[in-house]
Amino acid sequence: LDFDGSVTLLTGAADIGQGSSTLLAMVAAEVLGIGLERIRVIAADSALTPKDNGSYSSRVSFMGGNAALAAAQELKRLLDLAGGSSFEDKVRNALKDAGPITTRGTYTVPPELQGGKFRGAGVGPSPAFSYAAQVVEVAVDEDSGEIKVEKVWVAHDCGFAINPLAVEGQIQGAVWMGMGQALAEATRYEGPHGLPLAANFLDYRMPTMADSPPIEVHIVEERDPNGPFGAKEASEGALAGFLPALTSALADAVGIRMHELPATPERLFEALRQRRRAARLKSA
Repeated sequence: LDFDGSVTLLTGAADIGQGSSTLLAMVAAEVLGIGLERIRVIAADSALTPKDNGSYSSRVSFMGGNAALAAAQELKRLLDLAGGSSFEDKVRNALKDAGPITTRGTYTVPPELQGGKFRGAGVGPSPAFSYAAQVVEVAVDEDSGEIKVEKVWVAHDCGFAINPLAVEGQIQGAVWMGMGQALAEATRYEGPHGLPLAANFLDYRMPTMADSPPIEVHIVEERDPNGPFGAKEASEGALAGFLPALTSALADAVGIRMHELPATPERLFEALRQRRRAARLKSA
């Protein structure tokens, strides 16, 4: 906290597009009762910021959020002790003798919530579980094996949506990632030397905007007692749900249950061809 009332939030958490820097600023702003324009976030600068274990395992909102919450609560306590009728008065009173104030917040998953003693249990995954439901509608061309995703519906329990717009974007992005895994993305090698067949983004097939179906998102808020303001994971649940929903839609459309992914047109066409061949042999 500096003399002009601005707050610099330093975090080791990497914002890889999920909006974590904005979320942490919103947590601090809510606790301090100030606008976001007062907060500057410095993220993932190893020369300045505290250590973070990484942006994975649905952990940043929950763990980084709790750490930001603790740091902001401590700063608020010091300001309240300084006294004053407004935030500006409290800043002047708190900083007049000692200068800018630094507080620190940390969060570690309690041992009883780490999931056991297996290898990797203590790396710091989120101790909260999210729940999601998903429906996928597809159209299938049985003559070519081509699959088109017509629409996706997702309901996702993210605890409390601190930033609803970001949560909706996270869920939509997760659907795209799941669509890539289910329909196209694969690492393939060929020959005795294991030459990669798709070593760059020109050859590696992934969904684009042209492939994106309408995605109807329903945010379900069931606050987690241990999350910051009740928040928890808001993306991976929607990713994991797409694959079984897609294969179930295919089974409903053409009667074939795909047990190997991605469900490429070639793979589905071959399954359809094998079924037609088996039917001919049976009738003969």
